[in-house]
Amino acid sequence: MDVELRHLRALIAVDEERSFTDAAGELGVSQAAVSRQVAALEHELGVPLLHRTTRRVEPTVAGEAFLVVARRVVGELDRAVAGLRGEAATIRVGYAWAALGAHTTGVLRSWNRAHADARLRLVRVHRADLALAEGRIDLAVVRGPLERSDLRSEVVGTERRVVALPVDHALAFRPSVRLADLTSETLGIDPHNGTTRPSLWTDAGLPAPATVETDDVESWLDLIAAAEVIGVTAEATAAHYPRPGVAFVPIADAPRVDVRLAWLRAHPHDAAGRLARAVRAAYDGDA
Repeated sequence: MDVELRHLRALIAVDEERSFTDAAGELGVSQAAVSRQVAALEHELGVPLLHRTTRRVEPTVAGEAFLVVARRVVGELDRAVAGLRGEAATIRVGYAWAALGAHTTGVLRSWNRAHADARLRLVRVHRADLALAEGRIDLAVVRGPLERSDLRSEVVGTERRVVALPVDHALAFRPSVRLADLTSETLGIDPHNGTTRPSLWTDAGLPAPATVETDDVESWLDLIAAAEVIGVTAEATAAHYPRPGVAFVPIADAPRVDVRLAWLRAHPHDAAGRLARAVRAAYDGDA
């Protein structure tokens, strides 16, 4: 099978840019060249990988599955070439919401001072689990349990839960609140990355608040600042995303949130264990 690296790079670029024109600009080649490379790949594989319309380009079902492998192959090759050239390695640590909260800067600086040959780089992703599977990141910071069997994780710390409120909300002036104080509110939740579900209340024998789904942390914060919802999250969000118009108040009776370092089970990164120990030491300093 005559699949070339340039074919894979073209497909990945078109998927990321959702445009042949923009992909060509990113790769520094002509649009016609990108189109030929993707078409050649589709011909070689015998299946269409992209839906093409006048307004949008997006992967087919087969394309989505193939892109997972393509990204992993290209990423592994790029890292291997960089290593042979003696270039400093980069460990890409993905996160969807709050990285390591108040510990983020300290862990980054101390690790990078001690490991100049393998520096950490934070990467904001929409879905950390998918980014790991696709090889776009090497490790991920996630909160709560992982549902994917192809991922492995290790608990590196725990964080308090806090409620995010509009600054003029009656509860925003309290030193802490309880779950029962929030049952009559409307709760904004991120179904993919959020740490809070209605079960937080029902497991405690309380009625669950009404919910509204949000896309990511930015839209979640916007809705809270606009006084349309409240939010419940790990305290790292308060450190990573201070927002005018939003107040964060501790929840006295809510269980703590597990912070995990995750990686692809089939392709564990050789720094995973060392980084997990470094992060755990930072969280242990809270005690």
